[in-house]
Formats: sequence, C-alpha cells, structure tokens
Amino acid sequence: MSMAAATATDTLQLKHHYPVSREQVFTAWTSIDALNQWFGPRSHTSTVEKFELKEGGEYQIRMTPISEDHDCKGNPDEDSVCAGTFVEIKSPERLVMTFNWIANGADMGETLLTIEMFEADGGTDVVLTHERLPDEELRQAHEGGWQGSLECLEEYLQAN
Repeated sequence: MSMAAATATDTLQLKHHYPVSREQVFTAWTSIDALNQWFGPRSHTSTVEKFELKEGGEYQIRMTPISEDHDCKGNPDEDSVCAGTFVEIKSPERLVMTFNWIANGADMGETLLTIEMFEADGGTDVVLTHERLPDEELRQAHEGGWQGSLECLEEYLQAN
C-alpha cells in the first residue's frame, strides 16, 4: 500500500509498507542481484553497471524500455541511465544518495534521494524522499517512476 505526499514543489515523498523485515528491504536496495530484478518501473528492465556500496562510492543503473507504457522525459525508445554517489549508509535503517540522469533523462542536475526503513506492524515502512527536483513537472514524472519502482520492489520481496 502506497501513498504520495507532496511537501514542496522540489520534494517528492512516497511511503510504502512491506510485510518483511527491514533487513530484507535494505538488502533489496543494496544487492546488485536484487536491484537487477526489481529496480525501476514495470516499463523498464534494469542493469546495475556500477555499485560501490560505501559512503562516497558511486552507482550507475541503466534502465531499458520494454514497453511504451511509460512517461519518460527523454526518448522513450532509448535506455535511461541514472547515477550518483552514496552519501550515507546506515544498515538496515537508511540510505542517502545523490541522483542524476546521465543519459536520456531530464536535465535536472544533482538531486538527493533518501530511503528510510522503519519497523512497523509486522513488516517495514519505507519512506522514499526525493529532494531538489527543479520543478513540479519533474516532481510528478519522478513520482510515477518511483511509485512503479516501489510496487516492483513489493513483487520482488513477495517472490523471494
């Protein structure tokens, strides 16, 4: 179950409950094998190209379109690549990283992504906060992408 809350034009916040432990959710966000299976909306498959899980380490994920059912700011027929640097890693509670599109995405500059995991009602509540989005249009576009990604994470966790 997800719900979105817009706190400001430049900030997107989504909440989602998963009926698994925080450790399982944290591992899904920090395992290359897991990310390759669930990251991104249903309209894309993802391939982790770089993943240095340490503060100051870099990551890069390529998303390849598999359907035309998506709202992409770039060319919907080309791969999109997001990348950034890990700012904070606190297992199993919190991940903070910079986030930017380096190929076929919105020209939005460096943004900040925070994933928080809280024990709650027989599972884990995840709060995803994406800050420094330059305008309402990009906030809404990322809301759809992250919402789809959190749903794909739910399916992955149920299957594993």
